[in-house]
Amino acid sequence: MKEGAVLLTTRGLSKSYGPFKAVDDVDLDIHEHDIHVFIGPNGAGKSTVLNMLGGQILPTTGEIVFNGKPLGTSTPSWRARAGIGRSFQLTSIIPGFTCLENVVLAVQAHRGLFGLLRLHSQKEDVAHATELLALVDLEKASEVPAELLSHGQQRQLEIAVALGGKPRLLLLDEPSSGMSAHERAGLGDLLKRVVNTATVVMAEHDVHVVRSVASRVTAFAEGKKIAEGSADDVFESADVKRVFLRGRRDA
Repeated sequence: MKEGAVLLTTRGLSKSYGPFKAVDDVDLDIHEHDIHVFIGPNGAGKSTVLNMLGGQILPTTGEIVFNGKPLGTSTPSWRARAGIGRSFQLTSIIPGFTCLENVVLAVQAHRGLFGLLRLHSQKEDVAHATELLALVDLEKASEVPAELLSHGQQRQLEIAVALGGKPRLLLLDEPSSGMSAHERAGLGDLLKRVVNTATVVMAEHDVHVVRSVASRVTAFAEGKKIAEGSADDVFESADVKRVFLRGRRDA
C-alpha cells in the first residue's frame, strides 16, 4: 500500500525530569491515514510522547512539525484548533448529558466560545454529531445519558467527542484499557472506520488490537525508540522480544 504524505514529524524529541530521561531523542514520521501505534512496557515513554504531541507537556529538546508548521510551545487548545484531537486513558465525558449532547458540545466547541453560548443547536451540528455517533456504533444510544454506558461504550463516545473538533490527527492513549474481550474485538473495526476521517496515533498495550489495526508500529523501551515498522516486523525484533521476556506479554 502506498504511504500517505507525512502529516507530523518529530526530530530529537526528548523530555527530561532532572537526570531522568522519560523520552530520549525520538524521531517519528506520521503518515496521513495511518494507524500508527506506540508499544512498550509501562514507563517506556509512550504516553509522554503523546502528551508532547498534544501539547499537554513541552519537550526539553527537539521539535514537532505538524502539517508543515513547527508547533513550538503552542498550547493544547491551539493544537486542537490546528487539527490535533486527543482522547485520554481515563474517560472525560460529561455525566448528566446524553451521548448526542456530549458530541454536539464538542462540535460547537470547535467554533470557540460563540458556539458554546448558543441556546439552540443548529441542525447541522446535530446532524454531524449523529454521524459521529454512527461512526462509533452508538447511534442507537444517542439519547442515553453518557454515565449509563458501559466502560467500552464510554471509550467509543470519547472518540466521537474527540472527532467533534474535526481533527486531522487523533491521539489516543490506551483505547482498549478496561474493555471486555468483546469490546476490544469491536475496537479494531471502529478504528479502521475512524482512520478514513483522521490519522490515528495511539499507545496500546493489547497485542491483538495492535496486530489487527496498526499500519505502523513504534516500540519504546526506557524512553528510546527500539524498533519501528509493520506489526509483524516489530514483534519479531530481537530487542522487542527481550522487552517482552521481562515478564509481560502485552506491549
